[in-house]
Amino acid sequence: MITLASLAPAASADGEASPRPAKLPTPTAEQARQFSSAKHILAKIEAGRASSAEIEDFVKNYPLVAKVYGDPSKSETTVQEAVITEDGEAVSPRTGKPLSATELAEVAPPAEATEGDHAEEEEAPVETDAAPDAQEVGADSGRIRAAKVKGGKWKMTHITHTHRSYLGQTILKYHTYARFNYKGGKVRAWGKRYDRFSNEADVVKVGSRIENRKSKVPASSATSLMKRHVELCFAGSIGCYANLYPWAKVKVYGNGKTKVAGSGA
Repeated sequence: MITLASLAPAASADGEASPRPAKLPTPTAEQARQFSSAKHILAKIEAGRASSAEIEDFVKNYPLVAKVYGDPSKSETTVQEAVITEDGEAVSPRTGKPLSATELAEVAPPAEATEGDHAEEEEAPVETDAAPDAQEVGADSGRIRAAKVKGGKWKMTHITHTHRSYLGQTILKYHTYARFNYKGGKVRAWGKRYDRFSNEADVVKVGSRIENRKSKVPASSATSLMKRHVELCFAGSIGCYANLYPWAKVKVYGNGKTKVAGSGA
């Protein structure tokens, strides 16, 4: 039987998220030339004032820049989830069928995932949103204490925001993980929350976590949010040429349902 411990960080099987050297790439002469010539259009793109025609010209005339410059319209979000029942079985939240160890590994954070720092963590007020298709709350729900929660189901939500360049190359994938316990129409407790990056391009310079927030429980719904600062940089003359702020939010409900938002950009 797969237990709750299976949702703890584990070694990555595919190796895609192994740590990258911090050394930034040195631009070629042609890359430096294109970055210098594209400064005006990059400023317009950054300010959101570039027209579709201008962006098309940018991609055509400065392909070495477009290859490593993020396109917000190409950001993609995927969600993977697993539920650990009160009997300790890992099942799909959609079908209720048992998950294999391989399927569960796609949801659980790998060893390199960074747990949320409790010192930086902000606690938002209790939420009162009713769960979609919520069942009646059990009579004991008002006595639940998150610190010593027993029973209920645990659910892990793994959100991946993929950010790509104007030429479609993956610049980074931002992963966040939030675990919560629910029963009787209440979110009863938060488990550990993590984030990490994978598939980073050489130009990615991962910065600090700038938001780490979760709302109080027990409650009918609760929200977890994490956000990072990322710079895109070359060594030497180009330096850091763009800032990204990937973030992910998951709103969880007392019936186990979830609602996600966020961006890789």
